Amino acid sequence: MTRSEDASDVRNELVYAAALDLDRAEQDRTGLQPISKRFPDLTNVETWGIAVARDGLRVRRGERLMGYKLGWTSEAMRRALGIDEPNFGTLWAYMHADDGVLDLARLIHPKAEPEFAFLADRTVQGADVDAEAVAAAGRWAVALEVVDPRWISYDFDWLDNTADGSSAAAYVLGDFHPAIVPPKSLRLTMESGLIARTGFGEAAMGSPAEAVAWLVRQLHLREAALEPGMVVLTGGITAPVDLTPGLTVRVSSPELGSCAMRCV
Repeated sequence: MTRSEDASDVRNELVYAAALDLDRAEQDRTGLQPISKRFPDLTNVETWGIAVARDGLRVRRGERLMGYKLGWTSEAMRRALGIDEPNFGTLWAYMHADDGVLDLARLIHPKAEPEFAFLADRTVQGADVDAEAVAAAGRWAVALEVVDPRWISYDFDWLDNTADGSSAAAYVLGDFHPAIVPPKSLRLTMESGLIARTGFGEAAMGSPAEAVAWLVRQLHLREAALEPGMVVLTGGITAPVDLTPGLTVRVSSPELGSCAMRCV
């Protein structure tokens, strides 16, 4: 074995070990030190590899892929945090709070974000997919996404967040409808206790349809596609709220209806 091959094996072991650590952290509700602080020479390719390896662990347990979630689709949020590009993670059946009740006992330090969700009615794929093609291929709903970084705090960077599946933890969906206005003009309001925050679809990469198109182009690079029945959460439209027992969070849209989540 050459020295370069030996070094490559060591890096591959690092990737798999990090995936195992994150998987255990999610199941044991234990925060980790961000991997970028433990391995400052971590590369973009390796951090995506960690996310893929972690998804492989889920597949081997028999968990079912439901779709994808996007992170940092808001340009304003990226600028504020010094982030150069969005990312994405995967959604799994166990993350869907289909009864609208969220058990906080399985989470570390969760926050909820109001979002627009896309449901693919047919396969969306290719290197040149645009927002118009996306808008013609599915329907929209409001959603609440719960992010729960598997790190000890929210002091992490793009590499950490990407390795951690963009902090995907749970989600609630409203009913899906055809958009009666351009997706960028969709409106929503999140209400939680005394907090009320309103935003528009344009906060997600200019349009949630463009956010989905970006994802499809990324999937194409990985020889994958958005399949019929898959859901995409297109990124937080407003600032998130911290979740505590007894709290109910509701998001509503004049075009798409509403959904709610109760924390226990």
